[in-house]
Amino acid sequence: MIMQETKLTTSTTPSTMKAVQGKNYGDIDEMLSVQEGVPVPSLQNDKYEPTEPIHPLIRYATRQDRKTHMIIKTLAVAIAPGDCRVLSGKTREFQGPPTFPYIPGGDCCGIVVETQPNEPYFNKGDLVAARFTVAPRDAMAEYARVSTTVCEKITNTNTKQHNIS
Repeated sequence: MIMQETKLTTSTTPSTMKAVQGKNYGDIDEMLSVQEGVPVPSLQNDKYEPTEPIHPLIRYATRQDRKTHMIIKTLAVAIAPGDCRVLSGKTREFQGPPTFPYIPGGDCCGIVVETQPNEPYFNKGDLVAARFTVAPRDAMAEYARVSTTVCEKITNTNTKQHNIS
């Protein structure tokens, strides 16, 4: 059976969005809140400047990974055990957020709204599923920055809702 690629329409990306933010380390129920006016991630000002000590290998891997990023309009996000460990501070040295507040969640799906100029596989409007690379963060928002190295197109075998789940 030949599967057709799913292309969904995308409108103009706003400059701000709603996002869940972790405000400090601690219990997940106490540390998360939904905020409005959070800047939408961008490929143009894609900097990684941690304010807390972080393992040098994680710092290098995160900087290298930024070269493969694209922006998606988020449709669904899964909170995994890794997200809970990050929020608790138990993995602070290896997966801790570079600053507070930060946006948790790394496993998501959505519609591609922006790619790098030379991206050969993904296109604006593709429906995709992604997981985190170095640390589980940045997905629990209306828009997310994801890496093409851990992302795949979702084909239209059934309905959009079925593929997202």
